[in-house]
Amino acid sequence: MMQKLMSNKKALIGICAVAVVIVAAVGILLSTNKEELYRSILVYEIDGSAVIERADVGSMNAAENLYLESGDRVTVAQDSSMRLKLDDDKYVMAEADTIFSVEAEGAAENSRTKICLEQGAVTNEIQHPLSEGSSYETSTPNSVMAVRGTIYRAELYTDDSGEQNTKMCCFQGKVEMTPILPDGTYGEAVLVPAGSEMTVHSDGTTDDVRDIVYEELPLQAIQNLISMLENGQTMEGITLEALYSLFDQMLDTSDISESSESEQTLMVDAEESSEQEDADTDTDVAEDVPAQTDKNVKDSTLPQPKNNTKPKAPEPANDSSSDNKNTGADNSQGGNSGGSNVDKPDTGEPDNGSDNDNDADKDKDPDKDKKPEKPSKPATYTVTFEYQGTTFATQKVKSGEKASAPLLVPAESGAWDFDFGTEIKANTTVKWK
Repeated sequence: MMQKLMSNKKALIGICAVAVVIVAAVGILLSTNKEELYRSILVYEIDGSAVIERADVGSMNAAENLYLESGDRVTVAQDSSMRLKLDDDKYVMAEADTIFSVEAEGAAENSRTKICLEQGAVTNEIQHPLSEGSSYETSTPNSVMAVRGTIYRAELYTDDSGEQNTKMCCFQGKVEMTPILPDGTYGEAVLVPAGSEMTVHSDGTTDDVRDIVYEELPLQAIQNLISMLENGQTMEGITLEALYSLFDQMLDTSDISESSESEQTLMVDAEESSEQEDADTDTDVAEDVPAQTDKNVKDSTLPQPKNNTKPKAPEPANDSSSDNKNTGADNSQGGNSGGSNVDKPDTGEPDNGSDNDNDADKDKDPDKDKKPEKPSKPATYTVTFEYQGTTFATQKVKSGEKASAPLLVPAESGAWDFDFGTEIKANTTVKWK
């Protein structure tokens, strides 16, 4: 009997040992599977500023080398741009004033990537063809664009009638564009080849596929295309030299536009100033002139009607010739420190200038016309936050100022090994402990 109990006890111990091994194996499998499901979403470059919103965390400023999570919502500010890097072979270039969210799940053999565009424009570059079980999409409120490996730009814009439309330009490969109808159903998908563009309107209707009109693209989009071609990419219907030429033309047009706006502002200011001076003059003359009893009698002292020509922009304040013309004979009463336009008696000798002119040149301060030197910008240093040997985030800090801890933390336990009350005076690396 005792021998039988001992045998049963050994059997029970054996069963428990097997169960422990199975549980451990399942844990290892789940852990391994979790790592395989991890997708890399890196803020690769940023010019200007952008804000990242994360569920259950809040908002934070974007910074280069910061990793995003699936579901993060990104808002790129005006006059800014951002480039994301996904899985080392996919890039998302967001232009100024753009809002989008990114979803990235699965592993290399079954990756699912979706860029949800709410506002603005993004250019997508998928350098290697996707696996059979993977997908990459860009969605807007009225369309879905699906690809397997290509370069394309999606823009969500509002037309003159207030309707929101989606314009897609395919630069390499093919893009399947599917309209979303007002009732939420899908329209007929259209395959847009490289070198072509297509527009889906807010009501789900589409324009015919046509050649890309590169002149209608913004400057940032042209810059993105140039960058990709310089890095060895190829595109249909456009060359690097043609993009260089178009880029220069856009810069010239932008400079002319800014100059015209500046001149127009100056002209408006001059008109307002002239009108105010005329109004003041009219008031002064009206007070000095006696009232006319006969409407048919004309008095030359009354103000004359103005002409309709626009006044010229005001002359610079240091133009002495204009002041001398206005002072007239008053300059003959005293010494003329800067010369005078008063007629001199004709002595038959050439007028070589007065001694007063020479004295004025001698007394002139040589440093008077020198422009003040621009103050030098304070040095800026990079604070790098590292977690387990990899960069978690970076900050740009001016010399003498203090760094701030990132809003997000890389782990639930631990802290940054740094005194954030320290003034930054050199490039600094802060590690998580």
